[in-house]
Amino acid sequence: MKKLVIGLAGAGGIARDHANSLSRLPGVKGLAVFDPDRTRAEELAALHGGRSVGSLRELAAACNLLWICTPPFVRLAAVREACRQGIPIFCEKPLGLTIAECEAVRREVRAARIPFFMGQSGRYAAFGRKMKDLVEEGAIGRPWMAWSTRLGWLDPARSPAWRLDDRRGGGTLIEIGVHEIDFIRWTCGDFVRVSAEASSRGNFQHTVSAVGTLRGGRIARLDVSWADPRYLWQRGVEGEEGSLFFDDARVREIILHRAGKEPRVFRIENWKDERTGENIALRSQAREVVECLFSGRKPTVTIEDGAAAVTTALAMRKAARLGRTVAVPRK
Repeated sequence: MKKLVIGLAGAGGIARDHANSLSRLPGVKGLAVFDPDRTRAEELAALHGGRSVGSLRELAAACNLLWICTPPFVRLAAVREACRQGIPIFCEKPLGLTIAECEAVRREVRAARIPFFMGQSGRYAAFGRKMKDLVEEGAIGRPWMAWSTRLGWLDPARSPAWRLDDRRGGGTLIEIGVHEIDFIRWTCGDFVRVSAEASSRGNFQHTVSAVGTLRGGRIARLDVSWADPRYLWQRGVEGEEGSLFFDDARVREIILHRAGKEPRVFRIENWKDERTGENIALRSQAREVVECLFSGRKPTVTIEDGAAAVTTALAMRKAARLGRTVAVPRK
């Protein structure tokens, strides 16, 4: 495999961000794009010197790496087409909308014996990596809690219908909550049980507040909402000897707090390359995928990580519906 032709399934907003980095990567010969909206596919392909195609089958036949950026409710169809043609897969989060869908993806990929790369760009963001490194270096001692608060506004008048329907988009927990769940798992361990409260509008669960127990007795707290006109995104990890704090309003800083000492500020790179407009986390993720394909090494994020994030989100949804603590299933 000397040069990659990447088949981009989907031409929406996140696909455009991915295409901006994929088209610049060494080792990538070009892009092919499929979207049910043929005009949108043609525009994205033309922007990056690629070509549009008319179906998922044609897309898989035209590439040697399928990059799935479709809405969640049609993701499984793209996975199956790639598996039928033996094409390696990158799949944006979430892995699926249900446990059954996640299992179907894993089953298809195992049967096809193809490389699979799970999209969890948070693990490649500078602030996420720095917090993880500081935890592993012992900067806060033994960690006992990880938390995330992510609030924002999803305008019903401007959003596609699928994002406002949990049966097709998964709601706030599945679409953005899996990022925060993955961060908590990555820094402090797997969820064992959860409890939650939630608020919905029709078929759209827009706000969830959850607490959980992690392996080893650690604690997790998660608050996500798409019904808050105020934007707020903060994360933290608490330990026996200090705590780490991130605020997206100061995206280039991680702050280490320790009792009796001045806070220590760690400067990190920005989230965006101002010259190219690239999201640096997406670029780093894309580089790793291509490097793994050429070298054969295993990726940072696995299909199991993707399934665990969805399974945990669904457990939180169940806990909110039942009004009690529930166990998080493990495979």
